[in-house]
Parts: sequence; structure tokens; C-alpha cells
Amino acid sequence: MAETKYGDLIHSTELVHQIPHYTGYSYLSHKGELDQNCSIGYHCITKPICFKEPHSHDFVEMLFFFGGNPEDIRDLGCEVEITLGEEKEKHLLTQAGVVTIPANLVHCPIDVRNVTKPIMFLEISLTREYGKPKEKKDEKKD
Repeated sequence: MAETKYGDLIHSTELVHQIPHYTGYSYLSHKGELDQNCSIGYHCITKPICFKEPHSHDFVEMLFFFGGNPEDIRDLGCEVEITLGEEKEKHLLTQAGVVTIPANLVHCPIDVRNVTKPIMFLEISLTREYGKPKEKKDEKKD
């Protein structure tokens, strides 16, 4: 293919991967592939899954949960319980929704349960490279 002025802006299947705990293929750009201050993960969930480890990031992250039926993405087809903050505040999604996680907010577990049909999980992080999240440290005083 001939060199073009904007060809480097087009990304295709090089960002599609199989990830064992998701169904089928996922689209990932967590290592700076988009050459922007944004990384994306797009996954299909067809069975219960729980992301257990509380952690935080030094960037904003948005988690989208929506139904897999393109004609009605509002129909989530599961329950998503997400825990936020040091207080471990729990929130339950039973229809499509977005959770905005400010930088440095501890989050997780995220428990996707009672899955009756495929759902789409989209994570958008305002960082060039997603990297490893900061682990939540137990605060112990001597």
C-alpha cells in the first residue's frame, strides 16, 4: 500500500485480541497505539465475572456497561455492582450506564452477575498507556 498523509490514523485488527476472561475478541489500545492521551478496552461479557482488587489510577477512567442488542442497548441483561471510594460505597446497575471514576478514586470490586444475555463493557481511560493500576495500600500505623 502506498504511503499516505493520514494512513497512520487508521487502526484495524492489529488492536483486536483474545483475552481469556472475556468472550470472543476484545479491542485494546492500552499501550499508546492510538498516539493520544486516551486508551480503550472494548469487551463482550457472557458469563459472570468479578474484578476483585480495589485500586486507583492517576487518570480519569470511564466504564460503560450496555446491552449487547444493538437495537436496544439499554437492556443490560445482568446486574453490575461496583464499589467506589475508601468507604466502599456500593452501587447497582440493572440497566445500561456509565461510571465515571475520577483520578485517584479507589474502585472495585466490580461484580457482573446474573448475566442472561451478552453485554458490552467499554473502558475509556484518559491516559496514553493504561499500565498497571496503583494497588490499594492498607494504612497501618506503627
